[in-house]
Amino acid sequence: MKITSIEAQAFSYPLPRHFNGSNYVYTHKKGMFAKATTNVGIEGFCYLGDDFGLGAKIAEAVNTDFEKLLIDCDPVNTSDIWHDMRPMARDILGDRRVLLHAQALCDILCWDLRAKAAEKSLVDLLGQKQEKTPVIAIAGYYKDGHPTDGLKEEIHDLQALGCQGIKLKVGGLSIADDVARVRAVRAAGGASFLLAVDANQAWSLKEAVEFAHACEDQDIFWIEEPVHWDNDVKDLAALRKETDIPICAGQSEISVAGIARLIDAGAVDICNLHAGYAGGITPWLEAAELARKNGLKVANTGEPQLSASLILACEHGMGLEIYHPDRDPVFLRHCPGFSNHANGYIGKPNLLGLGICLLYTSDAADDLLCVD
Repeated sequence: MKITSIEAQAFSYPLPRHFNGSNYVYTHKKGMFAKATTNVGIEGFCYLGDDFGLGAKIAEAVNTDFEKLLIDCDPVNTSDIWHDMRPMARDILGDRRVLLHAQALCDILCWDLRAKAAEKSLVDLLGQKQEKTPVIAIAGYYKDGHPTDGLKEEIHDLQALGCQGIKLKVGGLSIADDVARVRAVRAAGGASFLLAVDANQAWSLKEAVEFAHACEDQDIFWIEEPVHWDNDVKDLAALRKETDIPICAGQSEISVAGIARLIDAGAVDICNLHAGYAGGITPWLEAAELARKNGLKVANTGEPQLSASLILACEHGMGLEIYHPDRDPVFLRHCPGFSNHANGYIGKPNLLGLGICLLYTSDAADDLLCVD
């Protein structure tokens, strides 16, 4: 099997409202679709979110530079191809975010093709380690009004959607107000509802310790990226000594070496390297294995079209993190095989590869997505 073409295209879909985190706001769901064709008729599909508004540049990098390297390559050789692409992401004057996302799209396409060529799902190709995994919604974004307004209704809505838990946004208000939000979610969801929190690097170490101590009785699943990035490895390690709540970090790293530094410093309980930020599935799997060898857990934030497969292939995976359809209108639309949840959990669907179906056309005639 040989790759004959690769095409990437950026998209931007307006959201029905603004989604405010601790120090950012989403108004659109942005990302890049990619498609690969082969000489045997097998096609690969994938997409990634675009958190930095660089989708057009990422697509251009795929179409003008990375495609040239991948033409005539056998996508089954995922590791060799990934290492062959790596020098393209080392331009010291280039934007690494663009180049790493471009590498990631190509790497994910190769994994999709590799699984389809074996007539397997990616879960089966990697080896299924979990029969099912809990569905956790990244939700609880800030709204105007009282800090706890609407949280009870939102939790009940998520439960009706088939979610077993929430990763609640924190870090955007005072510690007291955020603790009140946590307590409101716990009361609404009940004792069995999984409750993680994500501060998106909003707190000083002192603030993070204060929050953790105030929430020790709330059965927090994990605290994600609690401290400022400036000195995060040292501060995460210090926070971990102050609380029994598991610490999750790694999303902002761009390499397996970054995850290794967090592990060596005793800074994390859960590693969540972002496959898009770090160059694809290949480094994510390497980081996951590093975490396993050190007795740690793994998560995969923000890209449910990938984690729906990857987490099921890791016995130490924490769960499938999704968004409410209002926040992410792409996942369930383009990954219909993952639409069925049972009692808050999802198992392996019957599909080939990653199970991603692309609905766009090259002339941007699609009425579902506004293509840049």
